[in-house]
Amino acid sequence: GKPILPERNVLIAGGYDKGADFTVFAKAVKESVSNGVVIGQVAKRLTAAFDEAGFAAYSSADTLEGAVNIAYRQAQPGEAVLLSPACASWDMFSSFEERGERFKKAVKELGG
Repeated sequence: GKPILPERNVLIAGGYDKGADFTVFAKAVKESVSNGVVIGQVAKRLTAAFDEAGFAAYSSADTLEGAVNIAYRQAQPGEAVLLSPACASWDMFSSFEERGERFKKAVKELGG
């Protein structure tokens, strides 16, 4: 059947730093992501892992809303923008539910 997601995507990742090893994650990002946007406390560790994996197509944002705007501008026709944080939400949000709601709100606001 047809894949659910396009072959290439724009990824928003990051959040609270729980000390995870991002080596495998960064390699997977390089294989399936056209652009990335990092957020949160773990941003510097994520970008270091991306650099080590040879993935240089990333930006940083101070807020989730900023990340959504950057990802929207980076996305090419047919690409999906994914919120796949790979981290806990506690540094910027009260819960993962709040993070998800804020993501949905930011996406809806793109339409004006």
